[in-house]
Order: sequence, then C-alpha cells, then structure tokens
Amino acid sequence: MPRLQHASASAIMVGMSDNASDTIPAFFTATVRARGDEPALGYIREGQLHWRTWREVAQEASSLAARIQAVGVRPGDCVAHVSENRYEWIIADLAMHLAGAVHVPIHVTLAAEQIAEQIIDCGARLVFVSNAELLAKFAKSIRPDLPTLIHDEWPKTAITKNSKPAPSSQPPAPDDLATILYTSGTTGRPRGVMLSQRNLATNAAAATKAYGAGGEQTRLCILPLSHIYARTCDLYTWVVDGARLVLGESRDTLARDCQLVQPTALNAVPFLYQRIAEKIAASGAADPSAALRHFFGGRMERLTSGGAPLAPSVEKWYADEGLPVLQGYGLTEASPVISFSTFESNRFGAVGQPLPGLEVRIAHDGEVLCRGPNVMLGYWHDEPATAEAIRDGWLHTGDLGELDADNFLYIRGRKKELIVLSTGKKVLPTRVENLLTASPLIEQAAVFGDGQCGLVALIVPAACDEAGSEERETRSERIATEIDRCLQSAAHEEQVHHFVLLDRPFSIERGEMTPKLSLCRKTIETNFAAELEEILPRRH
Repeated sequence: MPRLQHASASAIMVGMSDNASDTIPAFFTATVRARGDEPALGYIREGQLHWRTWREVAQEASSLAARIQAVGVRPGDCVAHVSENRYEWIIADLAMHLAGAVHVPIHVTLAAEQIAEQIIDCGARLVFVSNAELLAKFAKSIRPDLPTLIHDEWPKTAITKNSKPAPSSQPPAPDDLATILYTSGTTGRPRGVMLSQRNLATNAAAATKAYGAGGEQTRLCILPLSHIYARTCDLYTWVVDGARLVLGESRDTLARDCQLVQPTALNAVPFLYQRIAEKIAASGAADPSAALRHFFGGRMERLTSGGAPLAPSVEKWYADEGLPVLQGYGLTEASPVISFSTFESNRFGAVGQPLPGLEVRIAHDGEVLCRGPNVMLGYWHDEPATAEAIRDGWLHTGDLGELDADNFLYIRGRKKELIVLSTGKKVLPTRVENLLTASPLIEQAAVFGDGQCGLVALIVPAACDEAGSEERETRSERIATEIDRCLQSAAHEEQVHHFVLLDRPFSIERGEMTPKLSLCRKTIETNFAAELEEILPRRH
C-alpha cells in the first residue's frame, strides 16, 4: 500500500509558467511557421482518408475568424458550438482562438432542453451547428426573446445575435477567457468551467513534454472534442508538438480506421480498452500480442487512458501483451491533466506523477488538491461554487487519493460518492464497479447501499452473455457466480448482497452517464427506482 501523505507533508512543486506567449494562437502560429507544408490534419469520410497541411489549416481558420468578426463577434463574446467530431470542428475552434472569441462546445448527446439552456446561459452571440437535423432538435427550445439570424454558410449552420461589425482584434492574452465547458457532472446541475488561454496552453505544453513522443507521431482521435480530455490531449498537444492528427470517422469504425491510418498514438477511455481486450481474447488468437498490434494497425506505440479508472486486470493484460496502457488523471477544472504516466515513469495502479509546473498534495481527509497554471478561472456566474472549489489557490478535486514516496498518485474514488453502510463501514462504489465490469459477462454495474447493511447492484449483462443458453445454470445464477468470482479478493463490506439484471444499458441520452461515461448515480437511482425497490427490503 502506498504511503499516505497529507497536506502538511511537502508538496510536489516544479516551476510555474509566466510566459506571455502562453496562448493557443501563439503555439499554433509557431507550428504553422515551422511545419507549413507538412501533412497536419487528417479526416476520414466514407472510408477515405483526406489530409490538410498546416498552412491549409491556418488559412481556413483565419478565413473563418474573419467571418466570425464580420457578423459582430467581438473578443470575449461567447460562441456556442453544437457538433460531432469533424474537420470543421477543429477549424472552428482555431478560428475562435484567432478571433479572441470564447468557445463554448456543447455535447450533441444532450437533450434539446439542455443544449438550449447552455446556449442561453452563456449568452452566446453566435452558434455553430453541424447540420440542420441537429439544429431542429433544439432550436424550438430557445426562448422566443433571443434574437437570432440563420446563416446557411460554414460550417453548415450558424445562429447569431444581430450586432454591429466587430473591430479588428489583438491576439488574445494569456489570462483571457478562452472557453467555457459545461461539466456534465455526476450530480447536480452542470456548471460552466471557465478556462483561460494560459490554462489550456500550459497544460497542453506540459502534457506534450511528459508525453515525450515529439512531432513525428500520428495520433488517432476518437474521443469527443466537446470534452476537455480530447481537446487538450489530442487537439492542443497536436498544436504544440506539430504531429499528425487524424479524426476517426465514428466510434463504430475504430478497427477499420486503425488499419487505414496506422496510428502510433491513441487516447481513449478504459471501457474501450477493456472491450478490445475481450474481443481479442474471445477470438482465440494463437498470438494475442500480434493480434492486438494488428488491431491497432501495426504501428501503435503509445496507448493512453483517462476519464475513469482502468481495471487492474485490463491494465495487466495489455502490459503482458507488450503494449501497456499509460494512465493519466485530471478533471475539467484542471484543463484537465494533473498527472501522467510515461514509459520511463509508470507504476501499476497509479495514474502517474504530477505534470511539471503543478503542485499536488493530499488533504487530511484524503482529497486530492492541485495548484498551478492549469487551474480554472472559476465557474461561470457562480462565485459561491468557485469559492468552494478553489481555496487559498488550491483546487479541491473532490477525488480521494494517495501519493506514495516516489510521488506516484493513486486515485481511490470520489469523495461525495462514498457509501456509508449502517455498520459504519465506508465503501468506494467505483472500486466495486470496476471489479465487476472487468468480467466479460458484465457490461455495466452500479452499486448502492448508503445507510444499509450491505451493497446491492444494478447489473447490465454483456451481449456475449446471451450465448450458452444451453447451460444448466440460469442467466441470473451465472451472473451471481461471476459476481462472487470478481469480488473474491474484495473486503467483506465490498461484497454485493443482492442484484437485479437490467434489460437495457445506462445511457448518456437519459442522463444516466456523462459523455466521458461516468455514472450519474442520482439519475440512475431515480430511473431504476422500481428495480431497486425489489431488492432494498431484502438487505436488512
């Protein structure tokens, strides 16, 4: 067990940045100047890979920046963006940086009312929408008193408030607001996280330095760019290091896209890595290591995981097959990267060591605290929440963790998600859920039990569990046996006493999961109240 350090212990400190060029436009301009005619940005449409050079990307971004200013967007104005991943998403993002606008990306998976609420809340002067169907989804939910003008130009659809033409703008300064990201949050109403140019630029630069792969890699982006994980770790590290970035066509075409692109680097969430491992194991390949490398296109060098904990069994499987998954840790309020694993500095179960330029320490109650140029400006129009999250310059992450003697960080769970049983024992539900979903028979699991004598679970069986119906055991008995196997090394209080099988998975659209696939427990508890009621009385 790693040695626990508290706030009174010495924190990790590497020099903080105070560079006046700490902006995304400054890094972009430098990279375009250095690599102008080299392939920069690839995108796949209808199975075909297309490339744009750095110079072509810069020209399109500059042209769109001028259009944004021409319709009246001034530096500091919010521009909302409702779009799936596509080439135009990146051009729009870069254009907003160049124009000094505040980019407010919105997840396309949200309900219409949620999309409209975020557009209204940020006071967007301009809204980019990727297609007419998506526009129709939420346009009627926008208040009638919000003046709008429809432009069927570029990307495809834009909505803008009428205003006077904008004056020419100066390049943004490091402390200027660059983006507002509405956290999907596992509880409560989403809050707008305000990140400055310095927040984004220094975090991308530090992550690039930790990554250590240089500008010769080809990175395949499959994560949603509306989330800060992909935006910093795929998009902005690409801007900093001048590598090649390719947008996958869809999450369903990963296997084909890997063969087409032959990437050398990939950022993904644990769920994806687990399913790939299960697929290769189920294939019966004589050489799983060769099968794994073939799946990723034959040139893969670096797999990185974030957004959620990676199950120990999955981490071990990839390491044994010669292609280890490097874990990192962060949150939107930290731009997002706080710690990062490298080939030279990696430890089983850890999420790496803090990035250069950051201070990390553990509070007396076990909460992870962070301080540095990556910490957000605050929450949009919510000073009380900002004051609660940032105290004496330290960002309170809400995560429980430990630092060992070599400054490797271990995340143990969410502070507010601790389940306190009637026995007084405390349980981290994410740990139990990770153990359960490491099983190929269990697709998803949500654990409950606050105030009760034991845990209960909502279980979504994996599709593969439909096979083998000829077995003598019933499906429920088979899952019960699997739960016992998964938790055989868990503590007594971490055992699941009762469970119920669900006939559908948890979904983002129903508000049961965040876009990065974290569980929204309150919503799940509400949506599956009847199923929980079946097993609640039996816990006593």
